[in-house]
Amino acid sequence: MKTKQLLILGCILVILVIVVLVFENPFGKSEYEKKVETATPLFPDFDKEQVTKIEIIATDGTATLVKQESSWVVASMDNYPADSEGIAELLTKVGEFKNTQRVSNNPEKQAEFEVDSTGVEAKLMDGNDKLLAHLFVGKTTPGFLSSYVRPADANDVYVAQGYLQSVFNKGTRTWKDRTIFDFNKGNVTELNISSPEETIELRLDANGTWQMLKPEASAANTTEVDNLLTTLSALNTDDFAEAQDDLTAYGLDTPQSVISAVLNDGTTATLYIGKEVEGKLYIKRDDKETVFRLFKSNVDRLIKKSDTLKAENPVPTVETE
Repeated sequence: MKTKQLLILGCILVILVIVVLVFENPFGKSEYEKKVETATPLFPDFDKEQVTKIEIIATDGTATLVKQESSWVVASMDNYPADSEGIAELLTKVGEFKNTQRVSNNPEKQAEFEVDSTGVEAKLMDGNDKLLAHLFVGKTTPGFLSSYVRPADANDVYVAQGYLQSVFNKGTRTWKDRTIFDFNKGNVTELNISSPEETIELRLDANGTWQMLKPEASAANTTEVDNLLTTLSALNTDDFAEAQDDLTAYGLDTPQSVISAVLNDGTTATLYIGKEVEGKLYIKRDDKETVFRLFKSNVDRLIKKSDTLKAENPVPTVETE
């Protein structure tokens, strides 16, 4: 009995010791905790709201982003609308950079961390072209959860959280806004699909139920129609095609397929589908000049067959005695 009591008392003692270690921290704070508490921003005077121009200089070229009133454009690409979410992430990251963990101040090691011309250089400016932040983003750390950064006016190299190369350098994806369509799918009242095989017409009836009019009259498969509209109403491109005066090369002079949604305010969202090259199809809105590219699997989510969009016939019931 005494042995059992001793074991119980021993367990209680261990638990109490753990509680003290966790909540009282008798040994004081770790060096890293102290650094976190005393860390200061790499750019103390940086205010993301003042940034109106960003230059991203990478080995594959330079991108210039400019804020026009409340919207961002890619000035280096004919003022095409920019990826606003990507820019917001970049600005937030710069504001979060702190001097918590310095790994080097030796200028000879900058190439090792790729915080020189081999990395990504970023200049953030205000409306008067005054530099608010100027930095180099280097490679990821061995754990791949953080990256090296260096203020351009210093030799100090720091560790910052996240895979920052993709935040600052979009590469072939570019800084262009990838949105093709962005509308409320609940406002669609008509849906038309034309393909080499058939023409499909769908209408929303007075009861708010989708009906198929062509190629045959039938109730529509509500789930399939809803999935299609979800894709179409928030459609983003997989890639951009080079600008061409003649759309023949893309098969968009005479599109092979067309999908069009009519909204309750009378506006339409129409998409032309052209040739397929290397697994991607050229596509274009009827009211825009930009030619996009979508993977075939994404196009297949739009150009559906009537057999898929038609409601399944109910299974006949068999009367039994």
